[in-house]
Amino acid sequence: MPQLVTDIISTDKAVANSEKRLSICLRSNGFSFSVVSTDDTLLTFGEVQSQQPLSASQLAQQVVQTLGEHDAVLDYKEMRLVIPSMHFVWIPAHLYDPSHNRQYLATVVPVDHEANICRSYSKSLDSYIVFTAPADIVTAFKIAIPGVDIICQHAVLAEALPVSTYKNHPAILLHLRDNVADIEAFYNGRLLLSASYPAQNNDELLYHAINVMKQLHLETPDMELAICGMVDRDIYSHLQHFFPNVTLFTGKQFTYLNPDFQTLHTYKHTLVLS
Repeated sequence: MPQLVTDIISTDKAVANSEKRLSICLRSNGFSFSVVSTDDTLLTFGEVQSQQPLSASQLAQQVVQTLGEHDAVLDYKEMRLVIPSMHFVWIPAHLYDPSHNRQYLATVVPVDHEANICRSYSKSLDSYIVFTAPADIVTAFKIAIPGVDIICQHAVLAEALPVSTYKNHPAILLHLRDNVADIEAFYNGRLLLSASYPAQNNDELLYHAINVMKQLHLETPDMELAICGMVDRDIYSHLQHFFPNVTLFTGKQFTYLNPDFQTLHTYKHTLVLS
């Protein structure tokens, strides 16, 4: 199985599996992962890129093999697989009925009868996000890693930005991935919008960011634009020309025992480091 391990950093700290949290995020060419202790010590971070396309079962096997080099048994306190989805909808918990998942999703996007529909809960928002996820991926990982939770990227992003950031002024969190911009917009301590847009270039990215700002009337001098994911210098500079306050969102602050973690660009890995 051809592969390229681009970066794996770990620490020798002895921590029981019952005190570890595992996050895995799939990408078009591989995956990234983190293992964090319940006291927010970053224990392991890794990225694996495949030189050739992998089937769902091969991808799941590769994840298990990579993690198995550090832990013989994958029975962590929390295990989540983050699957990017373009089709999703948020439902407040007090209105949510799991038997209506397909109907919820059909209010925002046409739903095929064979579509695989998942859901996850956001404690901070007290809401469920209902989303589509590839059936082969979900099945392969449920078999390979029993007990793993399937999470939509927007469930991670909507909880990533501290409430203090947008309690008194508008804020937009912009996450960039393969030709897609995930956007969360906040104001007055609540989530206003959660959406994904195709973005093939900087102009399309800028269009969507400005459109969200204007449509939601967030265009104020103190509005903050926090960006993360596949951010480079050109994108950052481009956005600075149109937004007064642009920052790199680095996510949760972890304790590092291995100095090599200091070289990690955490803003690029929000989905596994939040």
